[in-house]
Amino acid sequence: MTVYKKRIIDNFISLSVVQGLSLLFPLIVFPYLVRILGVEGFGLFSLIQAVIMYADLLVSFGFGLSATKAIARNVGKDLHTNNVISAVFFIKIILFVIPIVLFLLSCLFVPMLRHQFIYLLIASLYLLGNILFPDWYFQGIQKMRSITVVTFISKCISFLLIIFFVKKSDDIVMAVFAVSIGNFIAGLIGFFLLLKSFSWKFNLAPKRFVMAFFKESAYVFSSIILVPLYSTINLFILQYFTNPLMVGYYAISEKIYSALSMLTSVANRTFYPHLTQLFKTSQTGFENNVKKLSVYFAAGFTVIAVAQFFGAEFIVRFLSGKHNIQDVNYAVDILRIMSIAVMFSPFGSFYFQLLIIQGRKKTAVRNISSVVLINMITAATLAYFFQGKGMAINLCIIVFFIALFNYYSYQHKSGVNKIQQ
Repeated sequence: MTVYKKRIIDNFISLSVVQGLSLLFPLIVFPYLVRILGVEGFGLFSLIQAVIMYADLLVSFGFGLSATKAIARNVGKDLHTNNVISAVFFIKIILFVIPIVLFLLSCLFVPMLRHQFIYLLIASLYLLGNILFPDWYFQGIQKMRSITVVTFISKCISFLLIIFFVKKSDDIVMAVFAVSIGNFIAGLIGFFLLLKSFSWKFNLAPKRFVMAFFKESAYVFSSIILVPLYSTINLFILQYFTNPLMVGYYAISEKIYSALSMLTSVANRTFYPHLTQLFKTSQTGFENNVKKLSVYFAAGFTVIAVAQFFGAEFIVRFLSGKHNIQDVNYAVDILRIMSIAVMFSPFGSFYFQLLIIQGRKKTAVRNISSVVLINMITAATLAYFFQGKGMAINLCIIVFFIALFNYYSYQHKSGVNKIQQ
């Protein structure tokens, strides 16, 4: 087995473990928190988590792609790598101030939020962990085992703190602290691993370099933030045209679909750094690898889609805990419809990343923006006429169009390159 294949397999396994931990942690912890905190307390905890997750997206700012690309393309160029690291930390610190200021202003001027100030203050530790943890660096140098080790340690710390210190319904502060401090410690460990791996010297990178890097990351961030945004909007659209029960059926199926689709993230993050390097060194090798990966994705996710279709009833029953077939049949039908989306799910993000590698950030943003506009029309129409099943059909349409637009954009650019060559 070649060194390249060993590295790819090692990175794939490492990222699979990280994704598995991300799925396993809430499955174990959340039922415990619901039982201890109660429905109302868990609702407040979940609301704080949702706020922090959106703030986390802002602080991350698309560096998982832009910084990874910059590191991967310049392995061995210490000055450039040093500038990238300095620029990322500098921009993250500036972005961190934005949600903190918004938290303070909200608590000062919105009476109902004043009592939540302590929760948001503690939760800001989670964001500090994000600033410190250089997962983008380890992806760029293709040493993703470090990410796995750090993630495992952080999840264990949060889990133990929750089990030992969250004992009654008013322990919401401790629950928020447990999750936040776990991520903060992960950031500290990751930061020290970075210093051990690379002789980083903090200096303000050239202003032009920082601005160019910020602009590139902003395009990536714009594309990334639109995906969870339209998914959230769809739930409100379904709520408007139907009822909470229908939203619940759809939400159960969408969570299952999202969990299976996370395999896409693992595969894309595994191959992204390698394809970034290959694009710079060998255009032919890059295109051949893209073709092979496209075939592998098509075959692999078709198998997953078939398994989801025929195993939909078992999956819904197992995860929802319901045994009355009249209660779960509708959710099963929705999940079966979503099987079609599973087949196309890897290609939207895969070709999106290829556009980023090609330096075509504006095209990537334009594609996802177009799909969001299409979604506003199709989601409302299909939810009105077909309710939850209509929204599942809408998901298939949107996933297909994202894949189609990005694929067409990638192929068009590749065709131009061949003509020029």
